[in-house]
Amino acid sequence: MLGAGTYPGGYVVPAAKHDITIVGVDRNRVVLDGENTRRDGFVVHAADVSILNLSAHGFRRNAFYWVAADRFRASYLTAWNVGAYGIYVEDGEHGVLDHDLVSGAADSAYYVGECRPCDATLANVVAMLSAIGYSGTNASDVVIRDSLFDRNGAGIVPNSYANEALPPQAHARVVRNRIVGSGRARVPMRTALAGFVGVGVAIAGGNDNVVSGNRITGSERYGVAVFPTARFVSFASNAPEPGPPWRPHGNRVLGNVVGGSGRADLALARGSGGRNCFAGNVAARVLPRGLQARGCTRPWRRGDADVAAELTRPVQVMVRETVRLRRPPPYTSMPRPPQQPGMPR
Repeated sequence: MLGAGTYPGGYVVPAAKHDITIVGVDRNRVVLDGENTRRDGFVVHAADVSILNLSAHGFRRNAFYWVAADRFRASYLTAWNVGAYGIYVEDGEHGVLDHDLVSGAADSAYYVGECRPCDATLANVVAMLSAIGYSGTNASDVVIRDSLFDRNGAGIVPNSYANEALPPQAHARVVRNRIVGSGRARVPMRTALAGFVGVGVAIAGGNDNVVSGNRITGSERYGVAVFPTARFVSFASNAPEPGPPWRPHGNRVLGNVVGGSGRADLALARGSGGRNCFAGNVAARVLPRGLQARGCTRPWRRGDADVAAELTRPVQVMVRETVRLRRPPPYTSMPRPPQQPGMPR
């Protein structure tokens, strides 16, 4: 148990220290401050580790980081103004992120990825003013529900790329979330997914996902977009990584309310795989036209060429163009979020 106060962070939980809980006595008064010089707040390598009821900010990389650590829990945490991720789970299975808030993350507010099955749930979380609200590279069996994604560059982005472990992404359920103003605010941006800014829910090369019962408003480009991912291009070598482009198939976009999008509320890109269906959504503009007309009995097969041209360019090209045009602010300049409710006793 951590008493009220300010702590420097940089703490590591080694693999041998499994089955522990780290809990603050007060979510808003137990604060890890990286002073924008230290790398991470917590790094967890052990299974069955919970971190609860505290805050962290000002780290050059991540506030809370689980790596190859199963049965994780991150609850009632606040993270703001970090150079990469707020809550980052890589190669970990069987976990929960709930009642957290992340603001001002230069990569993703939340990341659960490189796991099959992840068997992870994000519930009742808030992601705001970050480059990406949720990113899940090659993440299978993740539920994202009942949460708020507010003025991030892009809202929720399950994605497939061969430069990370266990592609492709599959079987996410995105349900009953509010996704507001994606791409409408200036946010920090140090992410390989910067080319998808302005999309509320981006199914980027993923399969058999369900996007249902969400309210998605005011996205700068697309409310929900399903599209292939091109080969990842290494920023270091400028050469394509191994692996095919990933063509999304079997995705179902059902019963969402989507409006106020700059280009289309619903979009399917040409080059996608089969069995992607859009049905029962309230949406004013869709691409291609008639996208919802066939429902899920005869899913639309041929997507829109302009959507593909915009979203399936090489990652490196999209990132450089996005950063050049948007001139994102540094993560250190973002506002501090309001105090949050603590964990019930």
